[in-house]
Amino acid sequence: MADCFELVALALPAGCAPESLPPAVAAFFAACWPGMSRAQLLDRARRLALRVSLRARPEPRPEGVRLYALVLMTGAVKAEMVAHVRRFARRRGGGRAKASLPPARDTRQRGLF
Repeated sequence: MADCFELVALALPAGCAPESLPPAVAAFFAACWPGMSRAQLLDRARRLALRVSLRARPEPRPEGVRLYALVLMTGAVKAEMVAHVRRFARRRGGGRAKASLPPARDTRQRGLF
């Protein structure tokens, strides 16, 4: 049975300042939300012309959350993030799962970067 992935959180590695991220990677970081699927995550990256590599990291996390190294490449610049992902088994017999929608954003709220 295939597994589904759900994004719990994105984080920068220790020692990486948000100001050091390329503009396309900062835009990708701002476009992600908790609950988005792996396909949505990869689609967002492709829309911003980023090449993506998602690989499992060895350290396990509690409550079914795993850490993945999310490497984004734009041109010659490479940025690495840590994706906290929940993995769960897809139900049998059902159709496609509903896509996660981005949360409503308050127009008064500024971006992180």
